[in-house]
Amino acid sequence: MPCPRCDFHIHTKYLRCANETMEVAAIVRECERIGVRTLAITDHLNTWDQVDLHRLIRADIEALDTDLEVYFGVELNFTGKDEGFVFDAETKAKYGFQFAIGGIHSAYMTAYDPKELVDIQHRHHLKTCADPLVQVLVHPYWFPKHEFDESGWPWAEWLAHVPEAYARELGQVSAETGTAIEINATANLSNPLFPDDFARQYIDYLAVIAEEGAVFSVGSDAHDIGRLKEIEAAWQAVETLGVPEERIWRPTGEPMNRR
Repeated sequence: MPCPRCDFHIHTKYLRCANETMEVAAIVRECERIGVRTLAITDHLNTWDQVDLHRLIRADIEALDTDLEVYFGVELNFTGKDEGFVFDAETKAKYGFQFAIGGIHSAYMTAYDPKELVDIQHRHHLKTCADPLVQVLVHPYWFPKHEFDESGWPWAEWLAHVPEAYARELGQVSAETGTAIEINATANLSNPLFPDDFARQYIDYLAVIAEEGAVFSVGSDAHDIGRLKEIEAAWQAVETLGVPEERIWRPTGEPMNRR
């Protein structure tokens, strides 16, 4: 069965993580061209001083004239190793966020140790899934390359160190909590910074998670308008894995642009 044409991880220019091409109206036009039917804007909230910028995103979504379903989400990042997210129920209600995606964005190591690297990531993956305010765990085992380059650490070898037991536990926790595991196109599957065989290894990792009944979300994680088309890699991964449509997560409630 084909994957539903969704993209639930897209950034904008407002938080200065994405470039100037990522305006909400332009994103929607490109999604229409690609064949996306349902999408969400999920820009970063890493510090409290960023939260008011999300009002601009919501206003742009509410002003849209499109047949597509557009939701208003937010992406969270841990404030430090074994710390928490900048997010709470009051903030969600005040700003009208319809859901949150989140996860770990750093190695949190001072010296390279593959076992410690994987242990830290897995611990934070489980912590994210246990958070009732977070619906999607983003890009498991993605790292910013500059962090490794600046430290002189070997690049893109960590999947070989992920125990199968960790993948199975994550799949089980996803099935139990309903927290979706993200299949991320630009961070994991079509990232030019990774070796040629990384995407295949990543699909193998996701296959173990899928065997445990996990729920999945799909996202381009686009930061440039030209990268939105990479969502097709996530759709293809769903089909390769054979994940049924009922295990593909989508936000609840009415899309923000139709309220």
